Amino acid sequence: MGLAFAIIHWIAFILQLIFATVCIACGLFYITEVIEDYTVITRHVFKWSNIAVAVTHVVLYLLEDTSLLDLAVGLLVCGAAWFVLQQFPNIDMFSPSFLLLMFLMVVNHFVAYQFFRTRYLSFSQIVAYFTICIWLVPLQMVLGLVAGENILPTTFDSAR
Repeated sequence: MGLAFAIIHWIAFILQLIFATVCIACGLFYITEVIEDYTVITRHVFKWSNIAVAVTHVVLYLLEDTSLLDLAVGLLVCGAAWFVLQQFPNIDMFSPSFLLLMFLMVVNHFVAYQFFRTRYLSFSQIVAYFTICIWLVPLQMVLGLVAGENILPTTFDSAR
C-alpha cells in the first residue's frame, strides 16, 4: 500500500485514540456522579467488590499457582482498602490508610510484573488479572474521593 493509506491509517489511529480517551473520561465522570449521589449503595458495592477481589486472589493462588507473594500483597491491598472504606464517604486523600493503599498498589504492580515475566499467558488474561486484581479496588477508592464533596456540614461554623 502507498503513502496515502499510511497517512489515513495514522490519522484514523489518532482520532480513535482521542475518541476512546473522551469516552473513558465521560464514563468516569458519570461513575463519579453516581458515587456522589448514592453513597450508601456505593459503600456496599465497594465492600463486596473488595471481598470478591480478595477471594479471587485466594482462588488464583489455589488453582493457578500464583506465588505466595502475589497472594500476600493482593490481600494487603484489600486490607488497606478496607481501612480506607471505613472513612467512606469522607475519604481523605492524605490519610495514612489511603497513602498505604496507593503504595501497596504500586508494589502489587511490580509483583505482578515479576509473575508474568516468568509465565506465558495471553494478553487478554494479563489485562483481566490487572483489571480485577490490581486496578479495581484502588480505582474505586480514588473515585470514592468525590463522594464527600456533597455532604452537608454537621457542625456550625464558629466564626459566625
